[in-house]
Amino acid sequence: MNAVEALLVVFDGAWKDDFESLSDACADLTEEESVWQPAAYQREPHDKGVGRPGTILWHLNHLEMCHRHYIATLKNMKPEVSPDTEAPGELPLRQALAALGETTQDLRNMIAELKPEDLTRQVRPKRTAAGFIAMIARHISWHAGMIKQTRRLHAKRGQ
Repeated sequence: MNAVEALLVVFDGAWKDDFESLSDACADLTEEESVWQPAAYQREPHDKGVGRPGTILWHLNHLEMCHRHYIATLKNMKPEVSPDTEAPGELPLRQALAALGETTQDLRNMIAELKPEDLTRQVRPKRTAAGFIAMIARHISWHAGMIKQTRRLHAKRGQ
């Protein structure tokens, strides 16, 4: 197994593992859960083009936008240039899940196209492609955890 394949194992685990992954966090997600905003976020300003902060929809739309940004970053491999990425437009649940699934697959394909020697190239001033891909997996995992926590808070609200 080469380094790209090893990073894909980590990426795939963050995205689609049966436990503690984004797919697991979103399993059987309802529209009601997706739009519910925890009290701690209710005074946060609206994130135009992404949604209401703290909602699961915000997490999904944010990740979709980030994944498009990560694809552009890995394509250009220019540490001094951060690609401009438009917000997805506050997609509703089913559209957000579909767009995120498609963009995440595109991101995975982009990573799979890299050669082991590409991993040492700088993609950000202080980050190599390998470190960037590791950060992507952490980012997916962090949002999966936040989605799980929001679903739990939603289920226990009013108790």
